[in-house]
Amino acid sequence: MRISAVTLAHEYGAVPPPGLVDILWAQARPADGVEHIRVAVGRGRAVITYFLRAGDDRSAVAAARQVTDRAITQAPSLRGWRTV
Repeated sequence: MRISAVTLAHEYGAVPPPGLVDILWAQARPADGVEHIRVAVGRGRAVITYFLRAGDDRSAVAAARQVTDRAITQAPSLRGWRTV
């Protein structure tokens, strides 16, 4: 199991939407290897920690970023958020 973190930021300091973990799970695909998602939120910021089945760290980072990018693209409640 690998651990990878992705940080989201909002330029206007918005609070992350409720159900962020559910939004991320909705975008996770079996090939991403996501086992668990933990989110720590604050004003204008969310740190997403993914626990993944991956062969190496590079694959884990790529999968975490892909899930997060899909969520930002697909979920209207994440409009204005970006990875940092």
